Amino acid sequence: CNCSSVGSAGASECNRTTGQCRCLAGYAGLRCESCAHGFYPEQDTQRCQPCACSPAGSSSAQCDHSGKCQCKVGVTALKCDQCSDGYYRFNETTCEPCQCNNHSQTCNSSTGTCLNCQENTEGDHCELCKEGFYRSAHPAHACKRCPCSTVASTGTCRIQPGEAVPRCDRCRTGYTGLNCNQCDRGYYNSDSICVRCRCNGNVDPARSPGVCRPDSGECIGCLYHTAGFHCERCQEGYARDPEGTNCTRREATPGPETREFTTSAPNATKATSFSTAVLNSTLSPTTLQTIFPVSSSDNSTSAFADVSWTQFNIIILTVIIIVVVLLMGFVGAVYMYREYQNRKLNAPFWTIELKEDNISFSSYHDSIPNADVSGLLEDDGNEVAPNGQLTLTTPMHNYKA
Repeated sequence: CNCSSVGSAGASECNRTTGQCRCLAGYAGLRCESCAHGFYPEQDTQRCQPCACSPAGSSSAQCDHSGKCQCKVGVTALKCDQCSDGYYRFNETTCEPCQCNNHSQTCNSSTGTCLNCQENTEGDHCELCKEGFYRSAHPAHACKRCPCSTVASTGTCRIQPGEAVPRCDRCRTGYTGLNCNQCDRGYYNSDSICVRCRCNGNVDPARSPGVCRPDSGECIGCLYHTAGFHCERCQEGYARDPEGTNCTRREATPGPETREFTTSAPNATKATSFSTAVLNSTLSPTTLQTIFPVSSSDNSTSAFADVSWTQFNIIILTVIIIVVVLLMGFVGAVYMYREYQNRKLNAPFWTIELKEDNISFSSYHDSIPNADVSGLLEDDGNEVAPNGQLTLTTPMHNYKA
C-alpha cells in the first residue's frame, strides 16, 4: 500500500483493488500524502491544518500554503475575519465602508466613528468644522478659517445657503458688518480697534447717528453751544458756567463810555462781538471792519481770553523777578554781615604799659605773634625791642598841675 504514515490511518491499510489508502481528516490523495480542500500543510511538521477561513469574509474556504485565506473587499486578516482600513462592522455578509465624508480613511471597526479627521473637520463622521472654520453646505468640502477676528467677534462663522461669503456669528460691542470689520455707530477706528466716540455728552445720536467720524473720531454736530474736536470747549462768545458744566453766553461788563459792536464780513460764517471804549465818537460798521478784520470762526479765539492770558503771564514773570531780586539781596546782606564779623574777630589787640621813662606796647593776639608794630607811632626815634615791646627813646616829662 505504501500509505503515508502521517496522513493515513495505517501504512498497510488500503483498498486492494484501487490502492487508495484510508486518509485521516484533512488529508487527501491516493496515499494520503497531500492536504484536503480547506486545509494547508504546516510549515514545520507538514501536517495538514484547517484553513478556518471566515465564511462571511472570505471568498473561498481554501487558503494558501501559509494559511492565509482569500478575503472579500473591505475584509482583511489571516482568516478574513476583520475589516480593512476604511471599513467597519464585520457581519455575516461583509464590512461596511466608513462614512467620513472623504475627510478620513479610518474609523472604529466596531462603531464606525471616524478617526483622525482631516481638513479642519471633526465629528463622528467628520461632518463638522472645527471652531473658527467654515465650509459650504456640502460636507465633503474642506473647512476654511473664518475671516473673523477674535478681537472684533467670537471668531466663529457660518455660510448661509445661497451666500458666497461667510458671516460671523456674533460681533463684539462696537463692531458691525458681515465679518465684524467695521465700527458700529458711536465708535471710530483707532489703529484697527473700534473705540467709543468721546464727545463729552454734547451730541445727540438721534440727530447725528454717526456721532463722530468713523476714521478720525471727530465729533459731528456738537450741541449746547460747544465746539472742538471732542465738543470739549464752548463756542466763541460763550463760557462755562460757575459749575463748569454748561456753556452760557458771555456777558460783557461795560465801563464808562463802553459800547459793544458786532462786525461782519461777506465771507464770515459768524459775527464777531467785542467791546471797545469810544471817546466822543461813533464808528460806522465799515470803519470797524477796517480796523478789526474778521477771521474764520474755526481758527479764531476770544480776544478777551488772549488779553487775559497775556496779562497773567506778565504778572507771573514780574513776581518771579521780584522774588529772585529779594533772594539775591538777602544772600548779599548775610555775606557782608559775616565778613564784618570775621574782620572784627581777627583785629589785633594792643595793650599800652606806662612806665616811668618809656611807653611799651604788647600784642596779646595769638593769631599774629609776629605783628609789625613799627608803624604804630610816627616818631622815627622809636625802636622795637626784641621782646616785642615798643620803646620810646624820648624821655617822659612829668606835668604837674
